[in-house]
Amino acid sequence: MAKISCLLTYLALTVIFVAACGDDSSKAPGAGPSPTISLRVPSSTPADSDAASVRDAVAAYRGMWDAYVRVLASPDPDSPELARYATGNALKTLTGGVRDVRDQGLKGEGEFTLAPRVTEVAPTTSPTKVGIRDCLDDSKARIVRASPGPAYSDKPGGQRLCLATVERQGDGAWKVTSFGLHEVGSCT
Repeated sequence: MAKISCLLTYLALTVIFVAACGDDSSKAPGAGPSPTISLRVPSSTPADSDAASVRDAVAAYRGMWDAYVRVLASPDPDSPELARYATGNALKTLTGGVRDVRDQGLKGEGEFTLAPRVTEVAPTTSPTKVGIRDCLDDSKARIVRASPGPAYSDKPGGQRLCLATVERQGDGAWKVTSFGLHEVGSCT
């Protein structure tokens, strides 16, 4: 069972510098005014919008795992927190995991460390899909007994590969639609 908590980081955004030419007082007198170039930069350029989309997709991925950890601490598979960041197969997998933990009288503790990298942006302009590759570390998390019962021993965690797809939904929100969490030691 995966147990995850997010460390928040943000993508670096592309910085665009715009220079404008002004009056050059070194010209000879009487040569007339120097031409002035005026550049009007829109408040939101397509590059800014695309970078924001990628940032929002990564935030949804991080938010999904953060919500999963919170929900596992007091297992409730019907928690609306999971649906805020995940949909489709991703949501089914998360709610199924939470349900299994709850039904066994267990709960999650601790945190995961995430290190997501964007591997795909489609289309490149006005993206609607972002692929993520993460080397997720769950060594500081575990599943424990939440109610009286026989002792429970969780398998040790570690670094594991996670491949995820995050897609823009009809309402504009970004949600994880699928992910594959591999075994400990699968990060290379």
